[in-house]
Amino acid sequence: MNLETATQLLIHYRYLLLFPLAAFEGPIIAFVVGILTAAGYFNPFIAYTILLFGDIIPDSIYYFIGRHGERKTFVARYGAKVGITEERFDIIKKLWHRHGFKTMFISKLAYGLSTPFLVAAGFAGITARKFYEYVLPVTIIQYAILMALGFYFGNSYVLITKYIENAQLIIAAAFIILLIGYYIFAYYLKTRILANKKENNII
Repeated sequence: MNLETATQLLIHYRYLLLFPLAAFEGPIIAFVVGILTAAGYFNPFIAYTILLFGDIIPDSIYYFIGRHGERKTFVARYGAKVGITEERFDIIKKLWHRHGFKTMFISKLAYGLSTPFLVAAGFAGITARKFYEYVLPVTIIQYAILMALGFYFGNSYVLITKYIENAQLIIAAAFIILLIGYYIFAYYLKTRILANKKENNII
């Protein structure tokens, strides 16, 4: 879903579509909601709570798929699609047991790693209590920062809106800046994982 479509849907349907949109495109939606909150479309506390549930519930589903699923069957059927192989599972299992919080931080922020890492947390035998001890603080901080960034850009937009006719230009520009930074950071995290593999011989 592109930025313009997401923005228009949120403006038109507001809370009605906030949860499903957050479940599929959480970080992007959080940033857009921050902008729209500054413009008066959302209550920040209600929107923030919905965003958290929209992110944590899918994460929980991925975790419990791994916790109660058959690892070999899952890897054979879906491993290639979600990035889990037998070799990678052994790597991720060690990461979860040795560096649980760091692994959660990486899986939540590094684009493309979230699903395989969260499923692997269940396969690795991480308890539900430990899983939520990791996922809750990371998600709370992540979405607070994303909404705050959106709100900041939204306030900037409110100040200059009388000089600019198309609101989408402001949202698009702010989003592009955030997206570039997000992907650079994700790439950095992935390179760090590979570096740790060579240094610690855990991958």
